Amino acid sequence: ELKTRNAELTEALEQQTATAEILKVISSSPTEIQPVLDAVVRTAAMLCGASDVIIRRVDGDVLRIAAHFGSVPIVQDAAAISRETFGGRAVLERRTIHVHDITDEHVRVEYPRTPSTQRSPPYRSILVAPLLREDLAIGTIAMRRPEVRPFSDKQIKLLETFAAQAVIAIENVRLFNETKEA
Repeated sequence: ELKTRNAELTEALEQQTATAEILKVISSSPTEIQPVLDAVVRTAAMLCGASDVIIRRVDGDVLRIAAHFGSVPIVQDAAAISRETFGGRAVLERRTIHVHDITDEHVRVEYPRTPSTQRSPPYRSILVAPLLREDLAIGTIAMRRPEVRPFSDKQIKLLETFAAQAVIAIENVRLFNETKEA
């Protein structure tokens, strides 16, 4: 039991340290969004055991890559905002999407515009959280793994925390620039 408790305390300390690091980057880069988004994807990948993490921002009717960290290849720079894609559904429904295995037949039917139809898709498990400003989705953050290995409840909550931090950073830069222009 002591071992379990020590592991939990170590994990909590890692998460708090990571959050503090991202907040430090946010405060040291009030006009620059890229260093913050880069720190978010790097930290999320490390803490959640993901092979890669991608932040995409809404740009009209597509999601464009804003930051990426990891080894899984990116299939396309811009992804359509559609219920037929993982990120599109996360934006449109403003909720986290967790797919254990993208090659599952049910997934192929529900999300037909994904790599699940490829012979060897670049990833098998994916978790996508929307970046929510009030009730508006302004982007997504996604974690992927090349093997079938679903994300834990703790990892899901952690990704949602990283999504909230990314929104804070994006909003800070937007407000800073608006204030400067005024």
